Amino acid sequence: MILLSIVCKGQEADSLKPKLWTTSANAEYGMVLPTNIHLKSYPHKAFAAYFFEFLKQTNGNKDWESLYNYPQIGVGFIAVDYLTNKQLGSPYAIYGIYNAKIKQWNKLKWYHSINFGISFNSTPYNSDLGYLNSSIGSKTNMFISLGTGLYYEIGKHFDLGLNLKFNHLSNGSLKTPNRGLNSVAPQLSLVYYPERVAPKIPDTVRVVHDKYNTVEFSVFAARKSEFYKGTDRDPSNYYQGYIYNIYGAEAFYFRQYSEKSAYGIGVGITQDDEYNHTMYLENGFVYDKKRFSKNQVLASIIPSYRLIMGKLYINIGAGYYLFKKTWKYDKTAFFQRIGLQYQVTDRLFASFGINAYDFHVANYLEWKLGYTFSKKVRK
Repeated sequence: MILLSIVCKGQEADSLKPKLWTTSANAEYGMVLPTNIHLKSYPHKAFAAYFFEFLKQTNGNKDWESLYNYPQIGVGFIAVDYLTNKQLGSPYAIYGIYNAKIKQWNKLKWYHSINFGISFNSTPYNSDLGYLNSSIGSKTNMFISLGTGLYYEIGKHFDLGLNLKFNHLSNGSLKTPNRGLNSVAPQLSLVYYPERVAPKIPDTVRVVHDKYNTVEFSVFAARKSEFYKGTDRDPSNYYQGYIYNIYGAEAFYFRQYSEKSAYGIGVGITQDDEYNHTMYLENGFVYDKKRFSKNQVLASIIPSYRLIMGKLYINIGAGYYLFKKTWKYDKTAFFQRIGLQYQVTDRLFASFGINAYDFHVANYLEWKLGYTFSKKVRK
């Protein structure tokens, strides 16, 4: 009897737990943007894509959830069909999801979404096989998608949504060419809710948490593929080049001015093998040689902004290499970066990000490991 009572109480407690998980099925029909000469040559640029997503509706169990208006988080799968342009491949991707509600009018809701993941099965540039589309240089790429749209509640369990989406595939210059593949499309969505969960509204004044000033130190590493850019390069092997390593260290001071945001300033040193070498063409082949008698280390200063979401931070910065000497075909001394940082512990963190230039061209993907040496409460 005692055992039966315990089992019954456990089942009753489980039945009272809100069902936070939802699923959605989505379909897109849109256009590949003709952002380079190869894509412009395609007479038809239509594509179709099919999605399945598994989502968790946050309800205020964690403090950051109410700060961001109870977003949905989850994982998704996409399969892309380029229809008449099968030479682009048949990519599919697995990605993380962040959906946030902007506004609600009775049963009508306005959301924005961010998806980030990894894609497979693209057809890369290959001069030996005669495939010369410079949009994609590798079979495996990053998948990034941004969207906004309206959803309408249909009964107790379903939402019908109409979104506008922007999708991007590229490899972050891990392999060239890497001009990227961009597309836009309207998206139709059907969302299933086993239970519509109302957020937990506390009956007491919400505790305002401490704000911190922090000092962080990190090391990072990256690789990138570069090709010879001289005007005398061989048209039959247009992207001859080398793979270079990058590594360095950085120190940052961040001042948190709200529960969601912090700003800071950082300094760094970077050993960039591409900067320390120069490529040249001889007898139809590309070679590289040392540019300086001794390797030059690049010193940088990096003003940054941080968006705080619990243990996950989004860092956005714009930096400058203070003493970088530039020659023809070199990248500028001004660079940009965006990265995701996760606090493994209160002090130890890991980060993944994109270093870019000209505000839209990926230079390399950087992997970072760091430690917070000082974390003081602001008074």
